Amino acid sequence: MIEIWEDFDRCVRLNIPEDDDAHVVFLVLPSQDFHDGEEEDKDPHWIKNYRNLESHYMGQMAELTKRRTKSAGLLRKFPGRPSAEVQQSVDSFLEGFENNSLKSGVTVTLTNPKDTNSRKMDTYWFTPLVVNHIRRAIRATKKDRESSPLEGYMACFANDNDENVFVVIDSVLVEEGPGYDDDDEEDSEDPSFQKNHLTPLAKQLDESARAARTVITEMQYMERRESRMRHTADSINKRVRYFSYISIAILLIVTYLQVTYLKRYFRKKKLL
Repeated sequence: MIEIWEDFDRCVRLNIPEDDDAHVVFLVLPSQDFHDGEEEDKDPHWIKNYRNLESHYMGQMAELTKRRTKSAGLLRKFPGRPSAEVQQSVDSFLEGFENNSLKSGVTVTLTNPKDTNSRKMDTYWFTPLVVNHIRRAIRATKKDRESSPLEGYMACFANDNDENVFVVIDSVLVEEGPGYDDDDEEDSEDPSFQKNHLTPLAKQLDESARAARTVITEMQYMERRESRMRHTADSINKRVRYFSYISIAILLIVTYLQVTYLKRYFRKKKLL
C-alpha cells in the first residue's frame, strides 16, 4: 500500500523476470482524513468503521490474486461481497460525491522503458483495476517482445483530489510470457525446443529462475506487509499523541480547580 498525496504524482517500478509475465491489480482507498470538504460531519460512519473497511478490501485483494479465469487471468471484480456494515461505510463515503460517483480521481499510467507505448487508466473507489498480462497490455516492438525490460515496467499515479489517498498494489507472476496474435510464424518459438531436451545446465538455470521468482514474490509480500504495518504504527502514534494532549489538558484543569478551591477555603478560614 502506498500513499498518494494531493496534486502529486508517484511512480512504482514493477520488475518482471525475463520471458515471464505478470497480472497486476490496483485498488484505491480513501485516507482517514478524506472528508471531501465536509465540515459539519467530522466523524462519518466510514471513518469510524475504517479498520473493518480496510480489512475487508485487503482480504478481497488477497482472494482475488488466488483465483483464475478460464483464460488463466485474474477476475475483474472481487469474489466476495462486503458485509452490511462495510457496505454501509462505502455508501456513507460515496454520499459526498455527485450521483454517488465511483470515480476516484486517481489515474494509473503503465509505461515500458523500452518503448514509447503507454496505457492510462482511470480508477474507481473500492473497485479493483485488473491488468492481465501486463506485457500484452503495453505492446512493445517485435524486437523487444521476447523479454521484459531490465529497468522494469513503471506504474505512475496522479491524484486529482484535495486529500491524500491510498493505492493498494498486488501482482501475480506468470511463468510464461503471452503470445501475440500478430507475430510472424518465423518469430515463434521452435517447437523442437522442449523441456525434455534441456541440458542439465539449462535445468539448473530453470530451477534458479524459479527460486529467484519465489524470493521476489516473498520480498514483494514483505514490502506490502511492512508498508501496512508502518501505516498502522503511524495511526497508533497519532492516537497516542492526541491522548497525551488530552491528558495534559485535563491535568492542568484539575490543578487549576484544586488551587482555586484551596485559596477560597483558606480565605474563608481567614488564613490568607
